Parts: sequence; C-alpha cells; structure tokens
Amino acid sequence: MSIQGKNGTSRREVFSRELIVAFYFIFLVMTALCHKFGEVHIVHAFARIVQIVYVPGIFFAVGYYIQIQSEKYGDFKGCMLRHAAYSLGLYALLGIPYEVFAKHVDPFTTIRNFISFIKIFEISAIFLSVSIVFLLCAYLWDYIEGWMEKPILLLLICIIGFLPVFLPEGIIGYGLAGTLIGGDRTHAVAISTELFVFFWGVFCARKKQNTFLEKKNFIMAALSFVIAGVFAVLHIKAACFVFLGMFLAFIAINICVPFAGIYAALEEAVVNILERVWGIITTPASREGEENWRSLLRYFIGYTVLFVVMAVLIFLPYILQNKTLIWEADGLGQYVPKVYRFIQYIPEIFKDIFSGNFDFKQYDFTTGLGATVAISYDPVYWLYLLFSPAKIEKAYSFLIIVRYFLAGLSMSGLVLYFKKSHFAAYTTSIVYAFSGYAIYAGTKHGQFLTPMILLPILVVAMERLIRNRKWYMLTVLVAVSLLCSYYFLYMNTIALGIYFVLRIVCTEEYRNWKTFFERGFIIVGSYILGASLGVISLFTSFGSYMGSSRSGGGKITAFLSTTPLFYRTEWLVDFFTSYISDNFASGLWLKLGFAPLAMLAIVLLFTRKNRKELRWLFVIFTVFSLFPVFGYIFSGFSNVNNRWGYIYVVIVSFILAESLDKMRDLSGKELGIMTAITGLYGLVNVFSDKLFVPSIYGAFGLLAATLIMLFLLNSDKITFSKKQFRGIVLGMTALVIFLNAKWFITSGDDSYTHLDTYVSAGDSKKKISGTALKHLDEVPGADTDEFYRSTNLVTTGNLRSSSLLYGYNDVSTFSSTLNGGIVNYNNAMGNCRWNIVSIYDYNFRTYLNTLASVKYMGVAKKNTATIPYGYKKVQETKNKYYSIYENQYSLPLGYTYDKIVNADRIDQYSAAEKQETTMLAAIVEDKDMDKNSNLTVATKLPLTAQKLKIKNIKLNGVSMTKDTIEIEKPGATMKFSFEAPANAETYLSLVGDIYAEKDAKEHFITARIKAPGVKYGHKFRIDAYTTGQKEYLFNLGYREGAVKTCTLKFVGTGTLKYKDLAIYSQTMSNYADRVNALKENSLQNAKAEKNTVTGNITVDKDKMLVVTLPYQKGWTAYVDGKKTDIQRVNYQYIGINLKKGTHDIKLHYQLPGIKLAFMIIGCGIIAFVAIIIFNIVRKRRKN
Repeated sequence: MSIQGKNGTSRREVFSRELIVAFYFIFLVMTALCHKFGEVHIVHAFARIVQIVYVPGIFFAVGYYIQIQSEKYGDFKGCMLRHAAYSLGLYALLGIPYEVFAKHVDPFTTIRNFISFIKIFEISAIFLSVSIVFLLCAYLWDYIEGWMEKPILLLLICIIGFLPVFLPEGIIGYGLAGTLIGGDRTHAVAISTELFVFFWGVFCARKKQNTFLEKKNFIMAALSFVIAGVFAVLHIKAACFVFLGMFLAFIAINICVPFAGIYAALEEAVVNILERVWGIITTPASREGEENWRSLLRYFIGYTVLFVVMAVLIFLPYILQNKTLIWEADGLGQYVPKVYRFIQYIPEIFKDIFSGNFDFKQYDFTTGLGATVAISYDPVYWLYLLFSPAKIEKAYSFLIIVRYFLAGLSMSGLVLYFKKSHFAAYTTSIVYAFSGYAIYAGTKHGQFLTPMILLPILVVAMERLIRNRKWYMLTVLVAVSLLCSYYFLYMNTIALGIYFVLRIVCTEEYRNWKTFFERGFIIVGSYILGASLGVISLFTSFGSYMGSSRSGGGKITAFLSTTPLFYRTEWLVDFFTSYISDNFASGLWLKLGFAPLAMLAIVLLFTRKNRKELRWLFVIFTVFSLFPVFGYIFSGFSNVNNRWGYIYVVIVSFILAESLDKMRDLSGKELGIMTAITGLYGLVNVFSDKLFVPSIYGAFGLLAATLIMLFLLNSDKITFSKKQFRGIVLGMTALVIFLNAKWFITSGDDSYTHLDTYVSAGDSKKKISGTALKHLDEVPGADTDEFYRSTNLVTTGNLRSSSLLYGYNDVSTFSSTLNGGIVNYNNAMGNCRWNIVSIYDYNFRTYLNTLASVKYMGVAKKNTATIPYGYKKVQETKNKYYSIYENQYSLPLGYTYDKIVNADRIDQYSAAEKQETTMLAAIVEDKDMDKNSNLTVATKLPLTAQKLKIKNIKLNGVSMTKDTIEIEKPGATMKFSFEAPANAETYLSLVGDIYAEKDAKEHFITARIKAPGVKYGHKFRIDAYTTGQKEYLFNLGYREGAVKTCTLKFVGTGTLKYKDLAIYSQTMSNYADRVNALKENSLQNAKAEKNTVTGNITVDKDKMLVVTLPYQKGWTAYVDGKKTDIQRVNYQYIGINLKKGTHDIKLHYQLPGIKLAFMIIGCGIIAFVAIIIFNIVRKRRKN
C-alpha cells in the first residue's frame, strides 16, 4: 500500500497529480452518463456518490501536492502562481466549450461569465477553486505553515470556514463569492467548506506518509463519518455531504494507492511522447525539401488563418443580410427536419442498446406512409449531437463551413504529399474549396462537400499503396467513404480506378504486368476489407436505394431510347464560359467556376514536361463532361447527372498546384497561348446569348486581369522576388475567388436574388412549423393509441418533413430513395403533387386520402383548395389562420377487400378509373394471383367515374394541334368549359409523353390550375427528378353543386406533347357505402410502435387485408403467431391473405441483412487487426 518509490518525493508528487486527474475523470464520466441515463436509478445513485467524493478527493490531493512543492522549489511563490494560471486555463478550456456546445449558452454570454465570474461553469468549477487555492497559497503559505504548528488555531480556522454551509439557501448569487464560501445558486465549488480535507492533505505530505493506512488517518476518517451521521440525523444535508465526502475520499484514495506506480509510468510515457513530438516540430528539416512536423504545423496555422479570412469574405453577404446556409428547398424540405430527428433518434438507439434491447428503432411511421429510418454515418454529421434542438439552425451553417475547411485541408494534404510548396498548397486549397462546384453544391446540399473531402486523401492513400505497398490508409478511407455514402464511394472508385491504370501505364518504373496485378490485387483486397468495415451503409441507405425507383429506372435500353449521344449544341459554349464563372453552368450539376489562374495553368500542362497521367486525366474527364452517357454512368445508371463534377475540380486544382511555381518563367509562346485563350473566351461570348449578361463581363475582366498579372510577373523590366511573386499570385487568386463567389451569391435582379433562396436567421423552424397539424394534440380524441394518419390539405415545400418535428403520421415525405411502390402508386393515380424524391400530398383527393388511413387534415387560411368530401372542422386556432378537419369516413391502418383484380388488367384504365378501382377491389400483381386463389376475382367493377365532354377550349397565347400544345407567350391560358355533375370531385386529365424531345437538357414549364375555389401550381419537368408519368390528373375539387369551367395558365413558354385532354368526375353518392364495406372487417386496436404493428381482426369470409404501409423487404407478418407471406397490393401497400375467422395480426420490421452486416463488420475488424499484427511480427523477425 506504499507510494514510496526509488524517487520517493517524485513518486508522491506524481501520485498527487494523478489523484486530481482520476477524481475529475470519474466525475466527467458519471456526469455524461447521468445526462443520458439520469432516469436509471443506479446511474443516478453512482453519479451522486461521485459528486460527493470528487471535490474532497481533489482538495486532499491539492493540499498534498502544494506541501510537496513547498519542500521542492526555492521559488515557491512563482510555482504557485504558474499553477494558478494553469488551473484557470483548465477552467476555461473545459468550461467554455461545454457551456457553448453542451448547454447551448450564447458564446458572448459565456465569455462574459468567464471574465466577470457572475456565473461559474459547473463542469469545470473545481479548477477555478483550485486556481484560487494556488493563488492564496502563493501569498499566504508562510502563515499556513505557522497554522500547521498550532492545531487548535487550525481547527478554529477550518470551523470558521465551514460555517457558511449553514447559510440560508439562495443568499449567495455571485459566482466568485460562491467559490470562496459556497452558494447553492452559483454552481461553484466552495473553498472554505473544504479546508478540513485540504489541510488533511497538507498534513499527510508534511509527515511524508508513504501509506495512508495510519492511525491518525483512520481516526480522521472515522470522525468524518460520525459527524456526517450527526448532520444526517439533524437533516442538514450540505454539512452531511461535506464530511461524508471526506470519509469516502479517504476510502477512494487508499484504493488508488496500489496503482501509484502505474500512474507514474503513464505520466512518464505521456511526457516522453510530448517531448518527442515537440522535438520533431522544433527540429529543422534534415534535408532540403523534406516536410516535417514543424513545417506542417506552420502550414496548418497559415491555412486556417487564410481559410477563415476567405470564408468571412465569401459568406459576408449571408452575414450582412442575416441569412443562414439553409437552402429553402432541400434545406427546409428535408435536411433540417432530418437533423432534428437524428439528434433525437441516436440517443434512443444507444439507450436501447445499453438497456440490452438490440431491436432498436429501424422504422419510422411518421413520414411518407412509413419508411426505413435513414441514418447518416458521416463523422461530421454526428457533430450535430453536440447541439441542442434550439441551436440546430446555427449548427447547420457552422458544419457546412467545417466541411469547406476540411475540403481545402484535404486538397492541401494531396499537394503537400507530392512535395509541392506551401505557396502552391495555400493557393490550390482555396481554389478547390471555393470553386464554383463547392459554392453551388455546398450551400445547397452540404453533404456534397464530403466527396470533396475524401477524394484528395484517397488519392494520397492510393499513391502510398502504389509506391510503398502501404494499404492501411486506403482500407480505412474506403470504410469511412462507404459509411459517409455508398454513392460517393462509387464515384470516387471510378476516379481512383482510372487514376491507378494511368499511373501504372504512364510511369516507366511501374509499367509492367507484374506491378499492375500485384498492386491491383492489394487495392482490391484493401477495398474488400474497407468495405467490410463500413458495410452497415450497404444494408441501410443502399438497401433503401435498391428498393427505390431510382435503381430500377435506369436500364440501358431506357437510357438509349430517351437520351441522345450528345448534349445540346450550346453545351460546349456553356462549358467553356462556366470554366471561370460561378454564374454559369452547362446544366445537370456541371458547375465549374475556377479561378482564371487555374484555367491558364492548363496551358503549362501541355507545354511543359509534366506528369503524363495528369495530362490524360484532364483529357479523359473533359471528355466525360461533354457526353451524357458518362453522366448516366456516374449517377448509378439512374439518370443523366454530373454530380461527379468535383472529380474534375480535383484534377484542375492539382494542375494549378503543378504549374504555380512555373508561372514565374513563362515563355513567350506560353504567354501567347494564354492571350489567345483569353481572346477566345471573349469572342465566344460575343457570339453567344450571354453578350448582354452583366456577369460575363466580370468573368472576362478577371481573366484579363490575371493575364496582365502574369505578363507583369514575367516582364524583364520589373523584377519580383520569390516571396513577392508568391504574395501577388496568392493575393490575386484570393481576390478573384472572392469576387466570383460574391457575384454568384448576390446574382439576380431587383425582385429576386440567389440569397433570397436561403432562410433568414431564426426562421428555419418557423417555416417548417407552418402547419395546422402542430396543433393536433389539441383536438379531442386525437390522443389515442390507435394508429391514424394526418396530412395537410396543401403541403408546401417547407412542410414535406414537418412530421419529423411534430411526430404525426403523414403521407408527405422528402427522400432521395423513395420507395418504388410509392412511385408506382403515384404514377398510376396520376398524382400531380410529387416528384421522384418528394411526395407533397394527394392533391386533396378524397379517395386517395381515405385509402391512406388519413383521419385529420390540416388547413391553412392561405390554402386555395376545396375540402375533400366527408371532412368536418374540429379545431381552429384563435386567430383562425389554422384549422383541422376530421375525416368522417376515415379508414383504419388495415381494412379488407372481398375481391381482387389483376394489376395487368387495369393498366389500360385511366387514372380516375384506377383510383376508383382501389376502393372496390385489391389490385394484386400478376405473379401473386395464384397465391390468392381462395379470393374472388372481380370480372366487372361498378365504376362510376365519368369522362365528361369538353364543350369548348378557349385559347389565349396558346396554339393546339391534335398532339401538341404550343405555349407562345408567358401568361398564356387554356380555359375549359364542361358540365360536371353535383356532389362530385372533378378532375382535368392530361395524357401523353409530355416532353417528346429528349435532348439531355432540363425543361420546365410551370402551369397554374384554376377552378372555383381552387388555385395551385404544377411544374412539368424533365430533369433528374422527373416522374416520367404518362397521365396527370389535376383535382378541380369537390363541390355539392356543379362546376363548369377550369383554366390552365402558363408562366413561361414551351411545348407540351399530349395524347388526350379530358375532364373526369367522381360522384360521392356511393362513397360512404364503399368505405363502410372496407371498414366492415378491419383491423381493430391497431398500434404502430417502434418496428412493430399489432392488431386483431375478424373476417366473415376469406379476404385480403391491406395494411397501409409501403411494401418493402424487411417486413415479416404473423397471423395468430404463424409467419405468413405478404404481398404488394394496390401498387404500394402490404397485403395479407386472411382465412375466415378471428385473427391476431403482427407485422415486424427489421433492416434486411442487419445481423449479417454486424457479423461482416466484426470479421472485418478482426481481419484488419490480425493482418496488422502479422505484418508487425514478420517485420520484427526479418529485422
């Protein structure tokens, strides 16, 4: 039990320091556990004990340590003052981040509290107290030593210091006063009440005790325990805890004594490592050009300063206009709501796991009829867990800036790895991080900065493997890439594959089959091992992709039939123009916007001796930019899209890094070529449609200014030093990047700018919350365990994911991997309120909402749509802006059909007829018909949907042929006249291949649909998000009376192709009977909890139970405890064939292959570690 070693005092000194560390570390751990699992009694109890023990334990160690220092140092006062400063630094270092990021206190308030000590940082309060103790000892130690010789006086001082514990609660409110004498409202650790234990520590050190198991210590501990008991009997809690803490601290300290040797060894090891690292940093490079840690540290500091300056300048318009980096479209529609759900969901997962429940939540019933919970494994995304819901808006913008920082840092790593200068790395990093692609993609879709972070360091990893056969880095980065996004890894893998082949072919040293196959084998092995470590992504997000429409919609035959070999004729001009301008783009995500210097640097790629592989990379990826087929391949064979453009940015940025230092000695020929390129740029734009676009003159001006700079820098009459050259080039590059970005960010006109598409600070949650359904809990009867859905009459873009915030079950959603069945359903129904990634709503159509188990509908005063049939107002806000309607004919989560119909049979039906069919019979896929032989197949359905005669179409600014609608001017209209029956829902149907011409170009025509009481818009679109549907059914609303007209008003011009224009009506006279027939044998007591749906049902004959959850892999159905097959019914729902009788129904969802994924990850980790150990052992034996 001794702490005396070979260097007795030294060992005791280490022990006292490590006691402080140990006590505080345990306190931090228990605080974290208490925050997460405070409701667990045992955790709460342990946390309370630790809080009682750690303060006296630290004060004992401080007293012990100070006494040792007084014996050791001649300059004791200076030593104490230094320790006071160190402790105050720890107080700030631990406290400020905790207040800002964990407790979400405003940074300015936090700094004010630190300076003024008005409020003490609870998490690090002990170090403020320790700092004051060191400070007092610096000036009062002579007195303290005198007190130690007079036990009665010392006891009296301790008792006086203890008296503030009896002060009434709430009397002390100032933090610094609380630190000195205590205070329940200050969160401070009182010094005066801990004098007993402090002097106990001093006493033990003065006696040079090598063990604490001595008689006097036992007496002191026993006395503490007795006094604590007395105060406990008297119910004086604060005093009781002080002495109880002394007693428990005595026990804890003696437990720690046997580990003193380990503490000393650990401290010595850490100090040695730090000294070695510092030596590496401060030691000059051993040979010229060698990058060491010191130069890297200098570079990192310089890069950070440069980045901060550039980021402030570039995003200054956002700051000045009080804007966030939340894009109103996708930012509000999906990203921000998903962050709110993420920070709620992840703690729930860990809570389940820590509680021994591994059936954690994998399914979300609240969004889009229900979907697999989407988890991002991106490490930067997980930083959201550091923020409270109130700070998500700020966190969103902050983490986007972090991604920009990491992207530039990653490019710096690539440039420095290839032994380029710091100047080249600085310049290239800002060109890369603030390129047109980064500004466009990063501010709209922050996650697309992730591949920009990953690709440069993946290239470094590939180089390490090619040069030295070092594969660890590549394996780890493949795992991280896969966790971030399978899509990003897919694109990066194509780029790395091309790079590997070119690197081998273009390097004489490696140009042989042996090297090619040897390195290739290692790469494949690294990829497989890395993929096994990150395979969980394939079983979650990639699994959702494979079940979505995107994965099935991109067959080669479909691509060849709809996409030309070449882009439109203007593509090449736009590509050239956009090379140096953020304001222009060819389209389909091909955004370049480089600094003009990068464009001119390409000249040196072909005039100087450079890396051959770099030249070929440039040529190959330039070709990729010019043909749609490559956009199709890079998008995973789903559509033509150039999101891979960041790869091109990496290549051009590295070309700049290769050429920068060579630009000081340009030849006349090279300057001539650069002049020709500048002239060509101007000439091309003179003869293009951009001649009168103001920003084109800015782009040309920056290019010309850059060229003039190069002429001056290469002039014989003006001499510049190396530092001056680099300073001018870096400064000019930073300036043009800033101007280019500013012009793009502030682009627009007097009525609308690019910045207007971003949310103002403080408005994000307000915009997402603009739904009446946030008041759903105020509706009588809405608070029930039985499952139902709610949706908005009209769901705007901001509200697509509002259910993630408020927890109601909606039909709306925004998902990049929309369930394929949902896509098929909306196509079949002719829904006009969706696209390939979003379901807005069901266009206030009565049948569709009821069949989706919608019970409540939120209505806003601004909505211009009629209330569907059968809805009754049940709630209205005080200002009458929001109201909630209840569906009097709502269907439960599960209802039954006594008839089925083959899906192939009704393919020829109109959308209105398909809609009515789903109310009469279950639509079953052809392959499942044999499974349902016990059910009646409907041969004839009593359809009542009518196709009405159009009496007249009045055209204004529109010309029509039998298959074409030519919109000749903005504001053109088509007014339809017809006679629709009363008590019916009426629709305008537009059938046909809306855009017959396929030219790999984005097309948009916006139309306004108008009818009495109805007004809404629709965008006909051909782009990455087009639905490809062949019929659009525009709801003109339900009315008790007749409707006779409707109008289509077009915002822009264009051409629409069609096969048929029609008006349909759906009578509601038999609607109630049809709903009641489905409800007659329906699922009772239906509950949806976590991953499980339960209920019971009685059917009077064999029937098809339809559960209104999207059919997808992962669902398992149990009828009366027996596993039962499920099938896709009504295009998107789950169907279960039931026999006559009473049944208990259970459906359970588990991510397909999740158990296999965890097994593969486990095996991957074991294999990775085993290979590393094997290689280390083999290397040692070889040496």
